Amino acid sequence: MLFAGLLLVGGAAGAREPRSSGVRDPRAAVQGLASPCSEQVAGELERGTIDAGVRCESERRLAQHQQLRAARSLVGFGLVERAKVSLAEVSLLLSEGRGCKRWPLRLPQRATLGLFEAKAAGCWIRRYTGPLTVAGVRPDGSRVTALAVQVVEGHLELDLARLEVSLDRRGLPDLDAFVRLEFGAEGWAGSLDMAAQRARLADAHAAAVQQGRGVPALFGVRHPLHPEADNVRTLALTCSLRRQEADLGAVQRGELTPRRFLERHAWSPYRQVVAAMEAPRE
Repeated sequence: MLFAGLLLVGGAAGAREPRSSGVRDPRAAVQGLASPCSEQVAGELERGTIDAGVRCESERRLAQHQQLRAARSLVGFGLVERAKVSLAEVSLLLSEGRGCKRWPLRLPQRATLGLFEAKAAGCWIRRYTGPLTVAGVRPDGSRVTALAVQVVEGHLELDLARLEVSLDRRGLPDLDAFVRLEFGAEGWAGSLDMAAQRARLADAHAAAVQQGRGVPALFGVRHPLHPEADNVRTLALTCSLRRQEADLGAVQRGELTPRRFLERHAWSPYRQVVAAMEAPRE
C-alpha cells in the first residue's frame, strides 16, 4: 500500500472528482456587467480567486450566480480542510461542497477552497470519498499522472518515499524531475512545491550528517550546491581517514589482510605502507 487508509488504483473510474473554483471561459458569466468590473470579475473567475481589495462586490455576486446556472451538470467543489507537509509525507483532509447557491471563489492568497468559502457560497459540505489523481508537473509545464487513489472519508496520507519507489517500478520520471506535485484534477486539493521540498530535505540531511548520523560522502553527491556542501565534504574526508586509520591498525594486528585494505580503500595516504606490508607475502 502506498497510502494509509487508501486503495491504490489504476485510474479514476466511476465517480468523478470534484473540481476547483477556476473557470476556463468566464465570458458568459460576466455578460451584461459594466467595465471595468466585467474585466476584473472575469479574471477572478478564471483564476478562481477573489482579488485583494473589496471592489465590484455586487457584480461579482451576480457573475457567481450566472456561472453556477451556466454549469451543465451538478457541480461538486473540492475543499481542503487541513493540509500538513513533513519531510516524509503529505497529509490532507478533503471535503466536497455541493448544492451551492453561487459559484465559490477562493479568498486572496489562498491556494485551495476551504470551508469558509464554501459556506459563504451556500454549499452543503461532506467529507470526500472518491477518486483523486496525483500529477507531477515538469519544468516545461507538462504533466505526468503519477497515480490515482481512492480517498476514503476525506483522508489522504501520501508517503513520498514509497511514491518514489512506485514511479521507478513503473518506469516513470522520479520526483527530482518535477517542480511540483498537484493533488486532484486542476490541483483542487493543492500542490507541493518540490524545489522547496528538496531544499528542506537537503537541510535536514546536512544537519543529520553533521550530528553524526548518516554517510557524509553521500551528501556531497546528492546536494553538491548546498551551502553546507564544503563543510560536509570535509567531514566526509575526516570520517574516511578515521576508517582508514582503524583499518590500518587492524592490518598491523593481523585482523585484516593488506589485500583487503587495498580493495576497501581505492585512495588512502596509507596505501604505500600497506602495500609494503603485503609484498613479502606474495
